[in-house]
Amino acid sequence: MYSRPLIAGPIAGLCLGNPYVGFIAGLCVELIWVRVIPIGDSVPPDSTLTAVLASAAAATAARNLGIDNISAVIPALAVSVPCGILYKMAEIRLRASNAGIVDAVRVKIIRGDFASVDRETFYAVIRKFFIGAAFFLAAYALVTALPEGYWRVMDITRGSEIVMRFIYILCFAQLFEMFLKWK
Repeated sequence: MYSRPLIAGPIAGLCLGNPYVGFIAGLCVELIWVRVIPIGDSVPPDSTLTAVLASAAAATAARNLGIDNISAVIPALAVSVPCGILYKMAEIRLRASNAGIVDAVRVKIIRGDFASVDRETFYAVIRKFFIGAAFFLAAYALVTALPEGYWRVMDITRGSEIVMRFIYILCFAQLFEMFLKWK
């Protein structure tokens, strides 16, 4: 369960010295995509990457700019959620690439090369790691390079409490809707 946003966010925040920001970001991401379930071959937006990116960006903004935690989480979420959706597209291409490799492995198995299964599985994991890491680092560099005015908008307007309450209400409404039976 380390990959759940509610766990990954605080761990990322803890690594950057602010687990509270990670918890808030992870909770918001968890609630935003609570109804998105990967069933079969569907590829949902990457909630783990979104939570870690939001936590890292918010912790960095709070530390470097001296803004309060909630005022840092809101703009971090605003740019991290689209990044999670973009990474979904990269994930789909990676899975398609891996599916093409399966045919080549079948041929190798028929020829008696059973080690090719382990080898190609290992390479698939390595590819996934490096593509995910490269995407995260590029997204983190772009998000943290946003101008200071972007990060301070919630701090200046003092609207962070209202916006967070609105986010929580929307997320919990989505959660409660799961339990309703529409006829």
